[in-house]
Amino acid sequence: MENIIYNILYIIIYSFLGWCCEVIYCYIIDHKFTNRGFLNGPLCPVYGFGAFFVLTFLDMYKSNVILVFILGIIITSVLEYITSFLLEAIFHTKWWDYSKHKFNIHGRVCLLNSTLFGILSVILVEFINPIIVDFVSKFPEKIVFIVTIILAALIVIDFVVTVQAMIKLNSKLHNLQDLSKEFEEFGISFIDKTEKELELTMNKFKREANLKEEMLNRAKSLRRNNILQRRLLKAFPNMKHKRYNELLQKLRKEDKLK
Repeated sequence: MENIIYNILYIIIYSFLGWCCEVIYCYIIDHKFTNRGFLNGPLCPVYGFGAFFVLTFLDMYKSNVILVFILGIIITSVLEYITSFLLEAIFHTKWWDYSKHKFNIHGRVCLLNSTLFGILSVILVEFINPIIVDFVSKFPEKIVFIVTIILAALIVIDFVVTVQAMIKLNSKLHNLQDLSKEFEEFGISFIDKTEKELELTMNKFKREANLKEEMLNRAKSLRRNNILQRRLLKAFPNMKHKRYNELLQKLRKEDKLK
C-alpha cells in the first residue's frame, strides 16, 4: 500500500512538471499562456504516466545514458500513440495531429517529439528523479498519505468534470448537425454564417415565423461554448472531430472572434 501511495504521488508530481513543460513550450511558440492538458487543473497525466513507466523500466540502466535515451523514445512514443488512439476511440476526436511533421506515424507520434521525450527521459532518470525522491522522503509517511489522497480525489473530480464537458460538446455537435439540416430546407448554409447573418437571412422568409424564431434561438444557444469547452478548444488547437469536424472548427473560429 505504501508503494502504491508513493507511486501515485510521483505520477501527480510529474504530471504537474509535464504541464509546466507544455505551458512553457507553447508560450515560447505562441507568446501567450495556455492551460495545456486534458484536465482543468495544472496537470498533464500522460507525462506523469510516461515518467512512471520510464523510471520503472529504465532506472536500473541509469549508468547507460544512450540506452536510457533510446528506450525512453520507445516507451514514451508507445504511450503517446496509445493515448491518442484511446482518446480518439472514446471521444471520436483527434486531440493532436503531427501529420505535417516529418517521420510521423498516423499523426499520433513524430520523430521530433519522440526525440525530445528521449532527452527528457535521460534528464528525468539522471537528475530530476533523485531530487524528487529525496524531497518527498523528508516528509512523514502520514503527511504523504493525506496529501496524496486529497490530490488524487481532486484529480478524479477534475477528470469527471472534463469528461462531462467533452460528452456535452459531442452532443452539441450532433445537435448542430441536425439543426444545419433544418436550415438547409430553407436553402441556408448554417455553417458558413454568423448569428447576425443567420437572423437577417431567416427574416427574408415570411412564412413559419414561430419555426424561424425557434430555430434561431437553438442556433444561438448551441453555438455558444461554456468555459470548460472553450478551455479544451484552446488547449488543443489542432483538435479534429471524426464526424463533425467542420462544425467543431466553426465553434473554434467563433470563440476566437469573441
